Amino acid sequence: MTTSLPTFFEQLSRAWKLFLDRWGVAVLLELLMIIPAMLMVPLVIEYLSAVEQGLNTTTVLANSAYAGEFLFGFFGSIFFGVLGMTAMMIAFASKKKISLLVALTDAVRRYIPVLYTSILAGLAVAVSFIPEQLLNYWYAAVRGTLPVSGAGLSALDVTVFVALVALMIPALIVSVWVMYAPLAVALREVSGGFTALLFSKQIVHKHIWSLVWRIVGALVLFEVLSITVSSLPLAGVLVPFVLMILTIAFFVELYKELRVR
Repeated sequence: MTTSLPTFFEQLSRAWKLFLDRWGVAVLLELLMIIPAMLMVPLVIEYLSAVEQGLNTTTVLANSAYAGEFLFGFFGSIFFGVLGMTAMMIAFASKKKISLLVALTDAVRRYIPVLYTSILAGLAVAVSFIPEQLLNYWYAAVRGTLPVSGAGLSALDVTVFVALVALMIPALIVSVWVMYAPLAVALREVSGGFTALLFSKQIVHKHIWSLVWRIVGALVLFEVLSITVSSLPLAGVLVPFVLMILTIAFFVELYKELRVR
């Protein structure tokens, strides 16, 4: 018999308490993930400026003095992003507080299998969205050439929209199936690769829609909060920073609940 998960707000409260208990390590790991990305900012600003002025962006980027800095920041963001995310999940999933050094050491040891598993999970999700993307691309290409107009075209638009939504449902299910594979690998509950994907599917398959609405609800709530404070000088930066960490804490708390069911 499958028992239901705690309510959304109960899990949100637990995630908040988890954040308060381990915010020190979490903040340092979040900085570890964000700082390399800052190296990409100068070239991005240069690119946007070129677009605004109507310049040839290819020429501007090719001659930019920030190209090397951008590449270093790009690859650094990938490396430290995976490392920091893995370490933070380990820190939040631990039964007791662990130090930054312990979290990072465990993350380094599991880095390759977590990265490999994350790539496989990403590919599985990408492939599951192909039918929806193909239909969307095809319809956008042929819509203007169809021998219908007015109400007929509007009805066809609605039909295609419904079909697109229907095609997204299997993709959404696949996304939920594989989402806990990297975390399971990070916690050494399973080896990496396809074994981890199957393990993730096994622990979530009885709670698919409960997980969907909880995750979507948390993301929407956090986005609304970020937008609400975006115009405030200090809160506009701190609140999104904290919410990024809280999102991971919420994600890990859901995993803990699934593992005891």
